[in-house]
Amino acid sequence: MKTRTLICVLVIFAFGISAQFSIADDFDWPRWRGPNGDGISVETDWNPETLSDGLKVVWKTNVGIGYSNMAIKGKYLYTMGNNYKDDIVYCLNVENGEEDWQYSYRSAGSGYGSHTTPTIDGKYVYTLSTEGHLYCFISKNGKVKWEKNIVTEYGAVRPNWGFSGSPVIVGDLVIITVNKSGMALDKKTGKKVWISEPGEKLEVNIPQTGSEYATPVIYEYKGMRSAAIFSSRGLYSVDVETGEQQWFYNWKPYMKVSVADPIIFDNKVFISCAYRAACVLLDISQNEPKAIWKNHNMRNHYSTIVLIDGYMYGIDGYYSEAKLLTCIDFKTGEKMWSENLNPVSLMAADDKLIILNEQGTLLIAEATPSTYKEISSGTIPDQKGFEKWWAPPVLLRGRIYCRSSTGDLVCIDVSK
Repeated sequence: MKTRTLICVLVIFAFGISAQFSIADDFDWPRWRGPNGDGISVETDWNPETLSDGLKVVWKTNVGIGYSNMAIKGKYLYTMGNNYKDDIVYCLNVENGEEDWQYSYRSAGSGYGSHTTPTIDGKYVYTLSTEGHLYCFISKNGKVKWEKNIVTEYGAVRPNWGFSGSPVIVGDLVIITVNKSGMALDKKTGKKVWISEPGEKLEVNIPQTGSEYATPVIYEYKGMRSAAIFSSRGLYSVDVETGEQQWFYNWKPYMKVSVADPIIFDNKVFISCAYRAACVLLDISQNEPKAIWKNHNMRNHYSTIVLIDGYMYGIDGYYSEAKLLTCIDFKTGEKMWSENLNPVSLMAADDKLIILNEQGTLLIAEATPSTYKEISSGTIPDQKGFEKWWAPPVLLRGRIYCRSSTGDLVCIDVSK
C-alpha cells in the first residue's frame, strides 16, 4: 500500500532511523501526532463505516479545561487539564477511563487550560504547562523524577498565549519551543543543555514574545539530527545537540500565530498560518531555504496537515470564518478540492481521514485527491453545547478518543 511506503520513508527521513520508537510503538500513540509525529497511524484493524450506526461510546470522563491531546502507551492514557487554579496531569486506564493516578500543581495560566500534550519515553512521561512548568514523571505511579520552571530557572520567555508546543524526546534530550529557536534539556535530570536567546518582539495587533506555538519537528539535515522550530520572525532549523542555527526562513504571517507544525519530506518543508497569511513549500537541499511555491490554498490555524501519497489534507481557515477541509498537491500547491464541514482537526489511518469538527461531529472520509468522499459520520452525544472540540482525534486499537475544551474525554468503539 502506498501509504505504508510513505510512512516508512517519513520515519527514515524525519528521524534518521533513530531509536526513539520500536516496532511495538506502532500500536501506541506516545506523543503529539503519534509515534512519528506525522498524524498518521499504521492501524488497519478498524471499521471506518461504523459511525453511521450511531457512536458507540465505551466510556466518558472529564479531565479539566484545555486542549491537551492524548498520549497512550499500553493500557494507560495520559493527558492534562486545568481547574482554573491548578494544572492536573492524568493517567487513565484505556479500557474503562478510570483514573490510575493524577498529579496537580498551581498554574492558573491564561484561563484557557492546558495546551500541550504529554510525551511518553520508556518508563517516563514529560509534560509542559502554559506557564513553563516542565515535569518528568515515572509513568506507572506519577511520582516526580524531576521538575523545572523554564521561565524562572532558565530564562525562557512565556509566549502571549502560553507555551503550546509539546516536548519532543531526541536521544537523551528534551526539545521544546522556547525563545527564538528552542531549547534542550537533559531528559534524565532536567539540566539545561542549551537555550536560544529571547526572540524579537514585533509591532502587531497581538503582543509577541519571540517564540511561537508549534511543536518542534525532528528531521535529518545534512547528516545531523535537527529540529525545525518556529519563532515570531520565521522558521529556524537547529542542530539538536548544540542549538546551532543551520538555516532560517523569514516568515511573517499576519498577527503571527504559528500553531501548525512544519511538514518535512524529501528535502522540502511546508509551512502555513491562518488569518491573512499564506502557505509555502521550501526547498532545503541547499544552504538556504528557497520557496518552490507560495499561495493561500491551505491556511492552517489550529491543526497540522497530514501528507499521504503526495497530497496534503488539512483545514484551511480560522476561527471567525468558514473552515474548509482541503486537499492540495504537495509538489505544486494546486488545490484539488475543498469541503465546507467546519472542521478543526484531523488525523489519518489506512488511507482514511478521521476528521473532527468544532461541534463534536466525527467524519471518516477517503484520503483521495479526486474529491471528498465521506464514508460515515456521527456526533458525540450528551454535549453541554458550549465546548469546542479542537484537539485532534486519536485512533488506537479500534477506538477513537476525542477531547473537548471543557475536558470531556470520550472513547468511541470503531472496531471491526
